Amino acid sequence: MIERQRRADVVTANAVARGLNILAVRNANLARRYMEYKQVPALVIARVLAEPALRRRESAEQSLSEAITPGKT
Repeated sequence: MIERQRRADVVTANAVARGLNILAVRNANLARRYMEYKQVPALVIARVLAEPALRRRESAEQSLSEAITPGKT
């Protein structure tokens, strides 16, 4: 299996990670809308939603998100 590199653009990486958390707990439409709001490029959004095997690795910090812990600010 090919190991993907982490995205150098931390803001985009965090937006994608949160979008994927939204996908896991809600649905693809909300995940797409969130990433669009965060200005993630359309090609990136399409890839991460349609091709799970091509997703980059998530850092430990990115796995913690308001999408899965709504009470935290």
